[in-house]
Amino acid sequence: MLRAFKSIRGLVGISLAVGLVAAACGGSSSTGNLPGLGNAGGTNAAGGGANSLTSGLSSNLDNLDSYQFSWSLSGSSGGAAASPGDSGSFGVTGTVINKPTKAIWINDLGVQFIDIGNQEWTSFDGNTWTGPTAADSSLTDMLPTHDYASWFDAQSTNFTVAGTETKNGVSCVHYKGNSSLGASYGALAGVSANFQADLWVAKDGNYPVSGAYGFAAATASSAGAFYFTFDITHINDASNKVTAPTNVVAIPT
Repeated sequence: MLRAFKSIRGLVGISLAVGLVAAACGGSSSTGNLPGLGNAGGTNAAGGGANSLTSGLSSNLDNLDSYQFSWSLSGSSGGAAASPGDSGSFGVTGTVINKPTKAIWINDLGVQFIDIGNQEWTSFDGNTWTGPTAADSSLTDMLPTHDYASWFDAQSTNFTVAGTETKNGVSCVHYKGNSSLGASYGALAGVSANFQADLWVAKDGNYPVSGAYGFAAATASSAGAFYFTFDITHINDASNKVTAPTNVVAIPT
């Protein structure tokens, strides 16, 4: 199965390493019993304060009946800095059905995959499909939950409550990464870096709804940027469907 996104992720490995260098800092003042917070005992799964973000929230997406998603990697160098979701970004969209039968539809730069139960179909144009073949477990690597751990779980103690907001039609707690995360970019690169780290967690269900993690850095002569963003939408919506394709060309055996 084609996995174009793997090579692109390799290009941003340095950005990931930089983002994970930041040192942990203390929690904020008491915010009450809000989703995503550390345990009442004073620490969360990553060892942070009771008012910092707890890790592992992306697994709660498995408790939903269904949802749609999108995620993107945006980057630039040597010119104008990119911004989250910029038109030059690399992105993946899809639909996940958790119940009653696990099913996934993925659109990866125009190459589409459908997994239903233990079967998989592939299409290069969204019209003619090949298959079915045995379902490939690596298809889940294209879900936003795959990268969530790298960007948000690994830095959970550096996220604290910024407020409550509605995001993608869902009532959420908004978490914001502290300044130490952005400071690491500037210190290692020796440039001025504008850093963004935001996460929205559903009040009901405690699952991540939207997030952005990245930076834009500039010198006197050039600029560069990197962002990872994701969105979860159409939660448990009746329109969420993944069905076996009908225009199928069997793979020769």
